[in-house]
Amino acid sequence: SLIEISEELGVNTFIEGSVLCLGDDSVCLQVQVRSTYPQEKQLWIKDFKVERSEILNLYNRVTKEISGEIGTILTPNEERLLAKSRTIDKEVYDSYLRAQKYDGDLSRESLYKALDYLNGAIEKEPDWAPLYSALASIWAYINQVGYEPASVTFPEIYKNLYKALELDPNLSEVHRGLALIAYLIEWDWEKSEREFLKALAINPNDAAARALYGQLLCNLQRMDEAIAQGRLALELDPLSPDIKAWSGAIFFGVGDFKTTLALAEEILAVNPGDMMGNSLLEAAAFRLKEYDKMIKAWRYELPLVFKFTEEDMQEIEIIFNDQGYLAAYEKVLKHLEEYAENNHISAISMAASYIMANQPDKAMDWLEKGYEQKDPKVPNITSIFYFEPLFNNPRFIAICKKINLPLP
Repeated sequence: SLIEISEELGVNTFIEGSVLCLGDDSVCLQVQVRSTYPQEKQLWIKDFKVERSEILNLYNRVTKEISGEIGTILTPNEERLLAKSRTIDKEVYDSYLRAQKYDGDLSRESLYKALDYLNGAIEKEPDWAPLYSALASIWAYINQVGYEPASVTFPEIYKNLYKALELDPNLSEVHRGLALIAYLIEWDWEKSEREFLKALAINPNDAAARALYGQLLCNLQRMDEAIAQGRLALELDPLSPDIKAWSGAIFFGVGDFKTTLALAEEILAVNPGDMMGNSLLEAAAFRLKEYDKMIKAWRYELPLVFKFTEEDMQEIEIIFNDQGYLAAYEKVLKHLEEYAENNHISAISMAASYIMANQPDKAMDWLEKGYEQKDPKVPNITSIFYFEPLFNNPRFIAICKKINLPLP
C-alpha cells in the first residue's frame, strides 16, 4: 500500500502517473498527488494529452503545475530549466528509449544494438544532446566490460560527450559523464568530484550521479560520505537495478558484503540474467565464502561475456561438486587465459580472477598491465576487496602513488 511504501521511504506525499492511452501520435496521462499522512487522500489530479513530439516538455509542464498547486517556491535555476522547450521526432525518441533498454544488458550484441539505435536517431535529430550523452555512455560500457581496448573506445567517449556538452551545457547527465571520464579515464579525482557536484547542482535527484559519486568517494577512502550517497541514491530510485548495482558496489567497497549480497539478490529476483547483478553476486559471495552462489552467478556471466559453452558450465559444476570451489575456479581461469590470447579482456578483471584462484603474484602482474593499458577499472583497486591480499604489496602501493590514489 502507499502507506507502507511511504513509511519505508520516509515520505508522506506521492506523485502517481498512469498512462490512459498510447497512440502513434499522442499520449494520454493522468497525474495525481496523494498524501499518506495523517491518512491517505488525494490532493490533486489532472489529465494530460500531448503529442508524442512534445513528450519531453510534459515533465516541465507537470512539475510547474504541481509546484503551483502545492505552493512550492522554485529557485531561479529551476524556473530556467523548466522553461526550456523541445520538440522531438517521435521515432527518434523511441530509438532513444530502445537504446536505454539494451544498454542494461551489457552483452556485446546488446550494446552494439544500442549504438545502432542511437546513431540512427542522430541522423534525424543531430542537435539533441541526450543522444550524444547516451552514445558516450554505451562506449563507456563497452570499454568497462572489456569488449574493446581504450584505443577504440576513448575517442568515441570524448567525441560524443563533448558534443553533448556543446549542445546543452546544463544537462545533468552530461556533467555526470564528464565526471566519469575524469574518474575512469583521466584519473583526475578533483575534476571528477567537481563535475559530479555540478551534475547534482543541476539535478539533486539524479540517483545515478549520486551512486557513481559514492563510488568515487569510496575509492578516495571517504567511506561515510560514500555510504550516504549510496543510501540516498537508493531512496531516490529504489526500483532501478542499475542504482542497486552501483550502490551495491559502494557497500562492497566499504566491506559490507551482506548488504552487497542482498542488493544483488534483489536485482536477480526480477531478472536472473542481469549482468551487473550477477557480477555483484559473484563478488559478495566470494567474500562471504558462499561459493554455491558464485557458481549461480557464473552460469549467467561467463557465457555472456567470455563465451563459455554449456559443456564448459556443466564441467565446472561437476568439478565444484566433487572437488570444491578452488578446483572449479582453476577450470574457469584456464578458459579465461585461452580467451585472453585472442580477445581483448579487462586486465583488472583478470587480476581479480587470479586473486580468486589464490595466485597473488599473477594478479599483481595483471594489475600492472591494467595500469599501463589505462584500464578504466584501475581507480577501483583500493575499494575492490578482491585485492585486499595485495594492499601491502610494494608493487600495489607504487601503482596507487602513481595515480594519487589514497592507500586503503
